[in-house]
Amino acid sequence: MGANTKTFGGQANGCSEIVRKNGKMKLIIDSCLTEPPSEIYCFRDITLFAKTFVFEDVILECVPGTRTLYWNWLKSHGAHDFVSELIRIGEKESGYRIKTSAPANIVVDRINYHNLGYIISRLQSFKKGSC
Repeated sequence: MGANTKTFGGQANGCSEIVRKNGKMKLIIDSCLTEPPSEIYCFRDITLFAKTFVFEDVILECVPGTRTLYWNWLKSHGAHDFVSELIRIGEKESGYRIKTSAPANIVVDRINYHNLGYIISRLQSFKKGSC
């Protein structure tokens, strides 16, 4: 586990709290994790893995008024193809979360090559049901 990686566990954010809406498992990622110092290609690798092997939807959670900005950013860098939807912070959406602060299932301050393996392994463990 890298120096810039923290975990947040516990009953309130465990596997049992991941709700399937319409039978769909969702990964929700904090939009600021697409920006530098995060590496956009590592972000894309995570969304590719998540959408292909674990989740039906990958959702980017944005500050109100920034969805178009983030969509254009992802599209211009070729990182939009596995993102299903962009939502505003505060919209009630349940799912497995990657954020910069708790509460979240995975808490990181950035997504880069140093913590990519850690994040992928956490997503794999979720797939196996052990969060």
